[in-house]
Amino acid sequence: MSDDFENSVINLKLLIDEEKNKVVFAEAGTDFVDILFSFSTLPMGTIVRLLEMHHKSRSIAIGCFNNIYASVVSMGMKHFSTQACKQMLLFPGSLNQDKCQNMKLKIDDSEATKCFMCPMFVRSGQCSKGYSNFKTSRCSCGNFMDEVIQFQGEGGRGNGSQAEVFVRGAHTSFIITDDLKVQVNSVGSTLNVLKDLAYADCDKLVEMILEVNLQEVATLLVCLFTSDTPLTDTFLKKKSSHGMNRIHKRPSPSLSEDREETKADQTIMLNAYVRKEEGNILYVECGDDFVDLLFSFLAMPLESVWDISGRGIILGCIGNLCKSFKDLSSASATEASAFKCVLPHYYKCQKQLLNDVVTTHQPPTYYRFVSFSADHFREYRLSENSGKRLVYDWDKLVPVTSIDPKTEGNNTAETSGFVKRGTKFMVTDDLIINPSNSTSTIGFLKEKQTRLDEVEIRVINMTKEEAIRLLGASMVTSSALSTGLLAMESASTSDPKCRFFKKPKIETET
Repeated sequence: MSDDFENSVINLKLLIDEEKNKVVFAEAGTDFVDILFSFSTLPMGTIVRLLEMHHKSRSIAIGCFNNIYASVVSMGMKHFSTQACKQMLLFPGSLNQDKCQNMKLKIDDSEATKCFMCPMFVRSGQCSKGYSNFKTSRCSCGNFMDEVIQFQGEGGRGNGSQAEVFVRGAHTSFIITDDLKVQVNSVGSTLNVLKDLAYADCDKLVEMILEVNLQEVATLLVCLFTSDTPLTDTFLKKKSSHGMNRIHKRPSPSLSEDREETKADQTIMLNAYVRKEEGNILYVECGDDFVDLLFSFLAMPLESVWDISGRGIILGCIGNLCKSFKDLSSASATEASAFKCVLPHYYKCQKQLLNDVVTTHQPPTYYRFVSFSADHFREYRLSENSGKRLVYDWDKLVPVTSIDPKTEGNNTAETSGFVKRGTKFMVTDDLIINPSNSTSTIGFLKEKQTRLDEVEIRVINMTKEEAIRLLGASMVTSSALSTGLLAMESASTSDPKCRFFKKPKIETET
């Protein structure tokens, strides 16, 4: 991250109750509100990575998402379909990623999306007429597609001309309560907030002007998940209280699925090993489709997880923030904040139980044209606009379409998954994922001090309903499988120990 971003600051006005050492509300412009709303658009894998990067001294876990992410880190490359698969899970892409490059102060250090082609096509026009968003992808000729595409003409990417990110109007002011409810600033809204908080006497309230820096933004991201009063904890106490309950209410009936209409290709079969006495799942044995589903959770934006889960997740202040984002989207937010879980095209997998609520966007087709410069050199450029004459003298236009980076060296192959087909996996109740083998199973039972006669096998045909419950449970509990698949009430949702997570055993390549 550049020094410019690390040294940037944003002004923020706080109204403070000095006796209680508490923020009553903040008054902010679009720059700060863009920061808050950018939190809700971050993929879950990015949030896990950022929390670990900015808080190395302590573990800040979000349910089981840290275990899913750590499983990707520890799993050997031989189990992934391609190198790009591991890369796209460790550094999840977002459709808002390019837009967030315009933010004055941003916590996400991800680079803007790039497109790569086979160097043989760039230089001679031969080979694959496709592009990838990952330079580790291989062309059908065997070369890495590591040549960065150069764009030209109208329709080129990343012009950086747009000043606003998620909210319009450079002079618009917002009121933000301590629990991250955001509304447009007005005399009426200010009075209503003070009245709701029972501040009839304003003599004890004082104003404070702050310069918010990157470290405070990182602390605010932590407090979003771990505090009921993130503004107070970030700017006055300089730390999170961690005194949080975690609750996952069952999704509304509209998000549930009629089991009688469920088709065979809309289910994933799991062998669940369940403790007979307690009735909770120790682990499941599963195929690649279930692991692809769990790994796809890392690519989902925070607001989509909250929305898909029936908005029943009570964890920190994410509900207030996501609701504010949704409410303001019709009045003050741009089209980028539309509430629908649309992932980059390369996250499409063979079997998706959440097809109705999670989709992938249609990748753009670029057009390669050949022009002759004044010195008679042939120049190759790409543009998204094929309908206009892009250069004075042009020879031909060639459409260049996206390939699936999950298919190695075969640009015409069918859509694949993140992990290699036919691989069997073992997934524990807290979503630690490992390739399955007899040694790991026996070792796990020994670790849990569980006898074989204390365990029974149940076959679970997982549908969209269980997938939605599992997604929500993964946010708030350390027993996601039992909560999501067996609809058990998790005893650990309010247990402080669920903040900590175990890392999978790191594989050594042979």
